[in-house]
Amino acid sequence: MIPGSFAKVTVTRLRYPRIADHGTERADYLGTPARSDIGGCWAEPTESTEVADGRLAVRTGWTVAGPPNVDLRADDHVEFGGVEYDITGDIMPIPSVTGALTASKFTLVRWEG
Repeated sequence: MIPGSFAKVTVTRLRYPRIADHGTERADYLGTPARSDIGGCWAEPTESTEVADGRLAVRTGWTVAGPPNVDLRADDHVEFGGVEYDITGDIMPIPSVTGALTASKFTLVRWEG
């Protein structure tokens, strides 16, 4: 885990309006999202590739350690460096013994290809 003094990155949460879709509420990604900055983050780049139907797809993104109890949902998007990313997986708490390094970890992804 990176010490808090290095956590100087700010990402922007994009929370899209919700709509009912066949009885299930979901994010409306065609709507205009509410924007909220999340400071005190540390970001590390990630990349992987996958071949699907004979086509190479590249998955790029970031693993981000942010403030504890960060207000993010799995269907939010996050903007970082002017690029909009999906959140993949859960927002995971990272406890520390003293509390000084307690954080939340989440992964941002974008597919190209």
